[in-house]
Amino acid sequence: MKKLLVVVVLLCMTLAFGSLIDEVKQRGVLRVGQDAGYMPLYGTNPDGDRIGLEVDILKKMAEILDVKLEFVVVNWDGIIPALVSNKFDIIWSAMTITPERALRVNFTDPYLTVGQIILYNTNKYELPPTEEDLNDPDVKIAVQLGSTGAEAANRLLSEAQIFMFETIDEAAFQVASGRADAMIFDSIYARFMAKKYDQLEVTEDLLTREDFGVAIPKGDFETLQWMNTFIQWIKTTGTLEELQDYWFVEYEPEF
Repeated sequence: MKKLLVVVVLLCMTLAFGSLIDEVKQRGVLRVGQDAGYMPLYGTNPDGDRIGLEVDILKKMAEILDVKLEFVVVNWDGIIPALVSNKFDIIWSAMTITPERALRVNFTDPYLTVGQIILYNTNKYELPPTEEDLNDPDVKIAVQLGSTGAEAANRLLSEAQIFMFETIDEAAFQVASGRADAMIFDSIYARFMAKKYDQLEVTEDLLTREDFGVAIPKGDFETLQWMNTFIQWIKTTGTLEELQDYWFVEYEPEF
């Protein structure tokens, strides 16, 4: 009798509380959490519109769901707490899948694989610096607060001076302006910055390898399954490859 009662309660809860996907479709709006910018994956153009590879992917998702797309921009170090407190529905914001983060959110299958790399000022280094060159008390390293680049810098460059910034654009500007000697961050963004600033270059070797995933609230396995299906779809249809060709190769930074 008790087992039957538990089953009935669980069934009632399932019927009463639908999946996030159902809620989004009923609301008519998909709310996506991102930080300020990580071009060419996401950012803002001079007109104030959100642009980038991930933005285009999300537009396709919203089209399939037949809903509007709303971006909620927060600081990176507070993005997971904002998701947990229902400030938005998902985090699609170049988030590396880590065991620590997975304690608080559920991650989809990876949609991109990247790695941490060194972005450096050529006025400081004529040749690409090595880890040994940077792991020095006189060297200033810029990183974004709460990023895996910050984790890598603290772990690999413990002797250097490491400065934290709220956004990756702030950190990159420190290197471009000569206030910092180098930056540790994801290879996609670092290579984009090297295209934007003549005085910046990147090293060839990756310090780490990481997978990007979409973060959703814990416990919603129906939404997780749908998101994984969508990610598989953008891969198998060539949609992701087409967007990569444009945003990683053809796109020129806007000033």
